[in-house]
Amino acid sequence: MKIITQAGQEDFVTTPEGAQRRILSYGGGLMLVEFTFESGVSAPLHSHANEQVGYVVSGEIELIMAGFERTRLTAGGSYYVAPNVKHGIVTHAPTVVIDCFTPIRADFLT
Repeated sequence: MKIITQAGQEDFVTTPEGAQRRILSYGGGLMLVEFTFESGVSAPLHSHANEQVGYVVSGEIELIMAGFERTRLTAGGSYYVAPNVKHGIVTHAPTVVIDCFTPIRADFLT
């Protein structure tokens, strides 16, 4: 459990796609995660049992989600991904995204 955090002081993990992932606060059944991407990064289509809400803090992404047209989102854009829905992104600029997951992404804690 992490109750209070300061993003810049948290360690990050580099994902296989090259993003930096920082776990911010989490507890109970909710987790907040920051992702920082360079331009041109692709997060391949994937799915998970967690619900996910995302917010584009800065930059530009193309959201790819099963059942929806590809959508470009810039700073201030947000999205919801239902459990087990295939989704991914492509970045078109250096980008920061905040994602909230429920339940907690236990795979991010290992």
